Amino acid sequence: MTIDGKQIAQEIKEDLKEALQNSGKKLTIGIVQVGGDEVSARFVRQKRKFAEDLGVMVNSYDFSREITTGELRENILKICEKNNGVIVQLSLPPQIESRSVLDAIPREKDVDVLSSESIGRFVSGADDILPPVAGAIREILGRCGIDPSGKKAVVVGAGELVGKPSAVWLINRGATVSVLRANTPDISKYLKEADIIVSGTGKPGLISPEMIKNGATIIDAGTVVKAGRLLGDVDPAVAEKAFFFTPVPGGVGPLTVAMVFKNLVELNK
Repeated sequence: MTIDGKQIAQEIKEDLKEALQNSGKKLTIGIVQVGGDEVSARFVRQKRKFAEDLGVMVNSYDFSREITTGELRENILKICEKNNGVIVQLSLPPQIESRSVLDAIPREKDVDVLSSESIGRFVSGADDILPPVAGAIREILGRCGIDPSGKKAVVVGAGELVGKPSAVWLINRGATVSVLRANTPDISKYLKEADIIVSGTGKPGLISPEMIKNGATIIDAGTVVKAGRLLGDVDPAVAEKAFFFTPVPGGVGPLTVAMVFKNLVELNK
């Protein structure tokens, strides 16, 4: 079965809209971009549209790719004072010390869960505010009636936005997790045994139907633009073998955006 991430995100949006109306709060979110590529620009547009539908004001802050770490951090400190939540759109240019910049965001405004404090609380299980992709996975598995406990899970890629948070959340929920990297030989050996597969490498067609077992749950969180098309890591033909499958576009992407704003509302209760 193919998961309709857009529909689920719409349902979450309606719940959040009602919660904001009942609270009477007017929230603002600051979106920081440094340079930026087409994938980042797409996600920013999605976030802006979601915010507008909720009645959340968006403040955009665009900086040159030549900005220094110190300059960017100083600006983010000021941006945090003016907004209820702050997003730093990744990735940042190579001269930027990302950790220094992300740690400038206080936990109560860190809707992406990227500061050291926020990550520490997430990893330890002390906080129910999840990184957006982990929140999306929780939503998908929960709606599909899948409990990760005792399942074999494979996470393809170990990036900060998808791989690491996905692996941590699955481990915290009792799954046996293997994390595959670019230098992992013969990834199909791991994939064929997996009950749950999460992929976030940005390599189109990396996972094909013959690499998975029947009845696996496939969550494709990889995104790359080629010839104007947004593509995922997984061949859509896997839907014929998978128990559940999230397509690209229309799967994890819209849900991840919804989770950003769910975090915004939760942090401002």
